[in-house]
Amino acid sequence: MELDHSLIGHASRRAASESSRAEALGFDGVWATESVTDVFVQSMAAVLSTERVSVGTAIAVAFSRNPMTVAYASWDLAAASEGRFLLGLGTQVEAHIERRFSMPWSSPVPRLRDFIAALRAIWHAWRTGGRLKYEGEFYRHTLMSPVFSPPAHDLEIPVLISAVGPRMSELAGELCDGAILHGMTNTAYLDTVTRPAIERGLATSGRRRDALSLSCPLFMVMGDTDADLERERARARDQIAFYASTPTYRPVLEAVGYGDLQPELQQLTRQGRWVEMGALIDDELYGEIVLEGAPEDMAHLAHARFGGRLDRVSSYFGWPTDDPDRIGAIIAAFHEGATS
Repeated sequence: MELDHSLIGHASRRAASESSRAEALGFDGVWATESVTDVFVQSMAAVLSTERVSVGTAIAVAFSRNPMTVAYASWDLAAASEGRFLLGLGTQVEAHIERRFSMPWSSPVPRLRDFIAALRAIWHAWRTGGRLKYEGEFYRHTLMSPVFSPPAHDLEIPVLISAVGPRMSELAGELCDGAILHGMTNTAYLDTVTRPAIERGLATSGRRRDALSLSCPLFMVMGDTDADLERERARARDQIAFYASTPTYRPVLEAVGYGDLQPELQQLTRQGRWVEMGALIDDELYGEIVLEGAPEDMAHLAHARFGGRLDRVSSYFGWPTDDPDRIGAIIAAFHEGATS
C-alpha cells in the first residue's frame, strides 16, 4: 500500500516547499487539490520541486473547464515531470458548477465519459501529428493548427476519476486508469457498491483489477496524548457530519444502517446549526469511517481494514508529526504491509 501526501489547503506558493519536504520524508506521491487555489498551478509547483514522487490532481474540477484547457495543462505537466503526473478529474456537484463556476451542468456520467474521450483524442493528435477530429455528445474539437500544438512526447497521462456512486465507479472501471475514492466511506459500502461497480466496468472493457489503481484519503485521527486524540475526534465528527448532511452520501450511511441521519443533518445545515452536527455522529458510525490511534498505528489499521481494497492512501487530516525518523518508519510500515 503506497502512502501519499495531500496539499489540501496549501496556497501554490507553499506547494513547492511542502512537496519537496514530502519527497524527502519518503512519501510515494503528492496530491494537489482544488480547494483554495488552481489545482494545475499547485501541481506545477509540486512537479518542479520534486524528482521522484508522482504528482496528481485530486481532483481537477472537469466541468469548470473544457477538454482542451485540461489537455494543455496535463500535457505540460507530464512533460515537466517526465511522466510522473496523474490527472485526477471530478465532476463536483450541480450547485458549485452552476453557481460558483457559472458553467453548465448536465448528465454528469455521460458528460465525464465524453470529456475523457475528448482529452484522449486531443492527446493522440499531439502525439501523432494527426488531424484532430473529435465530435462527441457534449464536446466537439475539430481545429488544431501546428502553431498551437505543443511539442510532442510519448509520455502516458493516466486518468483517474473521483467516484462515490455506482455509475461513476463503473465508469472508472471501464474507462480509467484509477479511481479516487472519498474518505467518507466504509468497508460495507466499498464491498457492496463501489467494488462491484468497478468490477462491472472492468468486465465491460475486458480488463483486470490490476489495470486500475484505487486511491483514498482516509480519515485518520491521530495523537500522542488523550488530549490530542480528543481534539482530533471532535474535528473528525464535524467533518463526517458535514459530508453526511448531503444526499450524495446517504447511500454510504445506509450501508451501515445510518441512512435516516442524512436528512436530519441536512435540516440542521438549512437552519445554520453547524456546531450541533458533530454531536450526532455516534461512536458506532465514527468507528465505521475513522482509523484512530497513534501515528505508528495507522499502517496496521489501514491494512487491517483496507488491505486488498485500496492501493494507495493518504491522511485526510495530515500528520501530527514532522519527525523524519517517525514518518520514515510509518511509510516503511505501509509498504511492508503490502508484501507481508
